[in-house]
Parts: sequence; C-alpha cells; structure tokens
Amino acid sequence: MENLDPYKTLGVSRDANDEQVKSAYRKLARRYHPDLNENSKASETRFKAISLAYEILSDKERRREYDTYASGGGTYSQAGFEQFFRNGSSFGAGPYRRFNFGGDSTNFFGAKGPSPAEDWFSELFGQTHRMRSTDGANSKISNLEQNLEVTFVDAYYGVKKALTTPYKTLEVYVPAGVDTGSRIRVHGQGHPPSRGGRPGDLFLKMLVKAHRFFRREGKDIFLDIPVTLGEAMLGAKIEIPAPDGKVALRIPTGVQNGTSFRFRGKGFPSLKDPVRGDFLARVNIVLPEKIDGVSRKLVEEFEKLNPLRPRNNFLKT
Repeated sequence: MENLDPYKTLGVSRDANDEQVKSAYRKLARRYHPDLNENSKASETRFKAISLAYEILSDKERRREYDTYASGGGTYSQAGFEQFFRNGSSFGAGPYRRFNFGGDSTNFFGAKGPSPAEDWFSELFGQTHRMRSTDGANSKISNLEQNLEVTFVDAYYGVKKALTTPYKTLEVYVPAGVDTGSRIRVHGQGHPPSRGGRPGDLFLKMLVKAHRFFRREGKDIFLDIPVTLGEAMLGAKIEIPAPDGKVALRIPTGVQNGTSFRFRGKGFPSLKDPVRGDFLARVNIVLPEKIDGVSRKLVEEFEKLNPLRPRNNFLKT
C-alpha cells in the first residue's frame, strides 16, 4: 500500500488554508463517494483515504503534529495511519479514537459522534443520510432534503419546476398555496439504496420570494393603494392590480386613510384547505411634498369652510 501524504491525497499545497482544504475535500468526496460509484471497491478505498486526509488537515493540532513528524522524514502507509489512530499516540488520542478502520466495516466515522467529514456529508446529502453497512442486509431508506425557491405568483397558482438533485434532473409540481417553510414530499427521489431495497424520498423545503407590491398573511393578501387627496375627498373609480388580474375599485366620497376593501376568495389556498383567503386593498392617501402659494391659500380657505377638530378626544381624561 502506497504511503499516505494527506496533502497529496487532497491535492493541496502544504500552506493551503482551511477553505482550500475543505474545497478540495468536497470536490474529491463528490467524485469518489461509494454510493455514487455503484459500490466500487476502488472508490471506497480512495474515499477512505480522502476522509482520513481531511480528518488530519482539518484539525489544527493533528495537522501540526503531522507536519512535525513529516519534517523529520517519516512516512506512513494508509494502514500505518490507521494504526496510528488506534494506538495511544497523540494522533490517536481524544475524539479521533472514534474511527473504526476494521476490515469488516465501512463505517469510517464510528459511533461516538460526527467527524468534520461526516458533518459535511449531512450538508451535502441531507440530514437523513446514513453511511452504508457491509453486513449483507439491505441499507435503511435514506431521504434527501433540498431547498426550492419559487416566486409569489408561482405559489399563488402552483407551478412545475425543473430540479437537479445529486443523482438526476427531474420535474416536480409545486401546488398552489405553498409558503416559506412548507415541505413537499416527492416519493422515491431521495438517496438510492446501496444494497437493494427502495430509494428514499425527496423533501423540498420551500422559500417563497417576496412580491414587490403584495403582502401575504396566512391565506390573505394585502395591497396598499395610493390615492390622491382629491380622490379621497371626492370619491373615484380606479383600477388596481389583484393577484389574478385587474379589478375595479370604487372609492367612496370622504374615504379615510387606512380604509380596507375586501375581495373575498381572491387570496391563497392552503395545502390543507382548498378554500381561498381574501384580498384586501387598503387606501393610502398620498400628499404632494411641495405646495405653491396659491394652493396653500386654497387649503387655508377650505379649512375655514370645513372646520374639523379630530384631536378633541385626545385631550379629554
């Protein structure tokens, strides 16, 4: 068995920083992981060496000890490194004793807790990923979880989306009513079984992008409608956007700022209830930022002709 140099195994220089080491490991792990190489023995052996090299270089203390040892001209075969981890040397002390390099198991990460490589596996293949077993029994079903982003309109109508997993590209249907945090299950599209059995399922965690104008609260949709002072005072009939097209809105004379108008059944459905919520349009009176002298005199005259005391109740105790 050839000597194992963790730097050469990962293809990085001896002054590589943590990010460079991690990036090299991720690239090689994707390439040689046994589950992605039809259980190839060569890939399994290669992956084992890659994982061991990353364990050494991702830990500052182990990396320093290896560099000190290597600078003295020492070399280790992969088997030697495995033995080094088993024994009472500093490399084998502490959390690194959890490694199991026995010939009857491919559980590189042991049972006492996750290693840096295993942590990254969860990130790459999903939280429910389980390492393979060579006990001859079928492996447990392993689900896969991925994020999927859709637009506000997609969530309102439902949409078909192309999605790429680590194994294939497929088309999935996103039903109307999904919201950020919703989870959609796609049967049989998770991690493939390593030894017979059926594949796991794919769980899609939804992220719905915010809309420029509409705001969602549960099944209801809200929209602020800017109107002029004249429209609010005299009334008007205007056209406004709704989630499923344009609608006409009649603004009554003297409407107050913040008044809402409800359009029933034009909101979202939910994944559990097909009955849609409502669409509410709220009046937002917009005033000019600057006013000329003539307009000021007209407003002052209007105030005299239409006296109001809207804050009288504020002063009563």
